[in-house]
Amino acid sequence: MELKNYLLFVWRWAWLIIICGLIGAGVGYAYSQTQPRLYAASTMLMVNQDQGNFARPSPTFDDLRARERYSLTVRQLLLVRPVLERAASMVEGVTAAQLAVRASTADVGKTELFLLTVQDTDRQRAVVLADAIVASFQALERDLLDNPYAQDSSLIVVDPAYAKRNPVSPDYARNITLSVFIAILIALTIGFLYDYFNTRIGDEGDLDRRGGGRPLVAIGKLKGASPAAQLVTLNDPTSPEAEAYRMFRLHLDALAATSQLQLIAVISAAAREGRSVTAANLSVALAQTGRRVILVDANLRNPILHTFFNLPNQGGLSNLLSGTAQVIEPFLRVTTQPGLYLLTAGNVAGLPSQLLGGSNLEKVLTSLRQYAEIIIIDSAPLLSFADTTLLLRAVDTTLAVVRSGQTTESELRQMIDLLRQTDIPCMGIAFNGVKRRWRRFPLLAPQRSRLSTQAPVANRSEIVGEVGD
Repeated sequence: MELKNYLLFVWRWAWLIIICGLIGAGVGYAYSQTQPRLYAASTMLMVNQDQGNFARPSPTFDDLRARERYSLTVRQLLLVRPVLERAASMVEGVTAAQLAVRASTADVGKTELFLLTVQDTDRQRAVVLADAIVASFQALERDLLDNPYAQDSSLIVVDPAYAKRNPVSPDYARNITLSVFIAILIALTIGFLYDYFNTRIGDEGDLDRRGGGRPLVAIGKLKGASPAAQLVTLNDPTSPEAEAYRMFRLHLDALAATSQLQLIAVISAAAREGRSVTAANLSVALAQTGRRVILVDANLRNPILHTFFNLPNQGGLSNLLSGTAQVIEPFLRVTTQPGLYLLTAGNVAGLPSQLLGGSNLEKVLTSLRQYAEIIIIDSAPLLSFADTTLLLRAVDTTLAVVRSGQTTESELRQMIDLLRQTDIPCMGIAFNGVKRRWRRFPLLAPQRSRLSTQAPVANRSEIVGEVGD
C-alpha cells in the first residue's frame, strides 16, 4: 500500500479516531479517579563497610568486589520477610504482604548510596513505615548477617525518611496517554476491519484502490424526493451540482477531436446507482450548449426517464423495435429544455431481450443519428440482464455509473471485466453520492479511471450534491 493510501485511510477514519481518542482520555481519567492516592516516603541509606571487615588501607580488586556484594546483600536483607513482619507489627493498618508490595530500593547514581522507598495511602504512615523497616533490620541484622559481635549497624541513615505532599499515584498523565493510545489502536483496527469486510465503494480513494481509478465526474447527494426535483441542470443550472454535470462536456469535446462519439450509453452494474438521473442531467447539460440531443430510455423493464420531464410514456422505443411503428418523429417528445428530445421506452410488448437483440435495433439507432448530434441512452443494469450487453454492441462508447456506499468491489470488477471481454469502449466513471469534503492535496489525488479506453481529457473532478437512480 502506498503512502497516499495510508493517509487517505487515516483521513477517512479521522472522525472515529478523534471520538475514540476522547473516549480513551475520559476512561483514563475516570480510571485514575478510582485508584487510591499513594504517597511515597524515601530515606537515603548507605552500607557501613567497616562491619564487613573491608577497611584495608589499599583494597584489592577482590576487596572492591566483596564490598559491592556486601552492599547488595544488605539491600536484599532489608526487604526479607522477617524484617517486614517486624516492621508491620510496629505500625497499625498494614500487613507484611502489603509492605512487601509497597517497599523497594533503588541506586542513587554511581554511588554507594541507595534509597529505601515505601508507598502508602497515608503520607505520614509512609514515613513511619520507612523508619520502621530500617529499625527492624537493625534489630535483626546480627542474626541475618551472622555477625553477633558487630558493634555498629550495617546501615547508616544519610537522610531521614520524608514524603512529598503530592501523591505519586495515580499517574494521570500516564494513564490518560496509555488509554488514548489504546483507543486509537482500537479505532484503527475497527476502520481496517470495516474496510476489509465492507466491499462497498466509499469514496474516490476507495474507487481507485478497488480498480476503478479516477472518475470523470464526482457528484454528491442531490436533494429532492422526486426525479424531476433531481434534474438540477434544468431547475438550478447555476448551482455547483449542475456544474459537475457540465464537466462531462469538456471530456466529450476533447474526445470528439480524435473520434466520432455520437451514441453514448449510460450504464451501471446494478440498479439504483444513479444511472437514469445521470443520463437525464448530462443530456440537459449537453443541450444547453446548443447541441441537438436525444435522450433514449432503453431500460424497457423499468422505464423512468419520462418522470424527470413529466411526460407520458405512451409509445416509444419498444414500438420501433417491435416493428409496430416505422417513423421516429412522432415518438420524439419535446422537453422544457430547448434542443433536448426524449424517446421514451413506451409500452413494452414482448421480452426486452428479444426487442434489443432483434434486427430493428441497428435500424433505429442509425435513424436516430440523423436527428441529433448526441444521443444519450439510459440502459438496464449491466449485470442483471442481457438486454444491456445487446444494446452496447451498437453504441459508440459508454459511461459507467458507480454509486458511493452502494456499488461493491465485486460488481465494479465484474462490470470492468464484462466490458473488456466484449470489447465495449468506456469513457470512464461518473461517481455518484460522494460526500462533500475539503479539497485534497495533489499528492493524495487518485489516478484516472482504469475503465476509460479513450484519451485523457481533463485532470480534475468536481464534488457536488446527491444523485438518485
